[in-house]
Amino acid sequence: MQYVALVTGASSGVGEALAPLLAKGGYKVYGMSRRSVELPGVIALPADVSDPVALQQAVDQLISESGRLDVVMHCAGIGGAGPVEQMPTERARRIMETNFWGSWNLCQATLPHLRKSDRGRLLLVGSIAGFMGIPFRAAYCASKAALKTMTDSLRMEVQGSDLQVCMIAPGDIATNSIATQYRQPVFDLAPVYQGRFKKFDEGMAENVAHGMTATYVAEQMYKIMEQDALKPYYVVGELMQRASVKASRWLPGWVWEKVLGKYYS
Repeated sequence: MQYVALVTGASSGVGEALAPLLAKGGYKVYGMSRRSVELPGVIALPADVSDPVALQQAVDQLISESGRLDVVMHCAGIGGAGPVEQMPTERARRIMETNFWGSWNLCQATLPHLRKSDRGRLLLVGSIAGFMGIPFRAAYCASKAALKTMTDSLRMEVQGSDLQVCMIAPGDIATNSIATQYRQPVFDLAPVYQGRFKKFDEGMAENVAHGMTATYVAEQMYKIMEQDALKPYYVVGELMQRASVKASRWLPGWVWEKVLGKYYS
């Protein structure tokens, strides 16, 4: 018997690294992305997770061809930068549509099949940003925080089945995500925001440039997926980033804001 896996976001970043890794490990792998991609040992399955109709059709195709679905590794997501006051609402909505509602759509399309597996696994890629607010990344942080609490609820809902659910919360990953995501032009902003937005945006870009490789995160996800019992979430990143999740809750608010500001300076 060959287990069947679905990897979303397979056209770039962690998803692109993870799909061939699963295929190499003996899984029959479908790689989902908005555009069709060619990856070694991976069957392309074009669909946008924010489009529930197209997503359901893609999952129906997978089931028709393979008869089962055992593993879903949800890596699709987008970012964006701008202050709450001035970031175009349609940009913020797009982030939420992809990161949260896209995850919701994926769960509704795949859970009926995952629950039938004797070793079902659903890993949703969130972010350290889902545990805290980051300046000028409010929509992104909110989308990942929503995904985190959805995962908490989902874990309790699927009790009684063999399905294991968890969220992976990576720190900075060295991909082209910053270059390709929407970043509000500095000179479109009110003067009160311009200097700090530029500073924080450049700090974010610098941290991402020196972040983990997508391959490293994919390898960690693979190891986590193969565990017999999954924890609610796993933070993947350097020591300081892993510690930040707890520090954001333990430290007084004004202290944490100073720490975070220094990190992105």
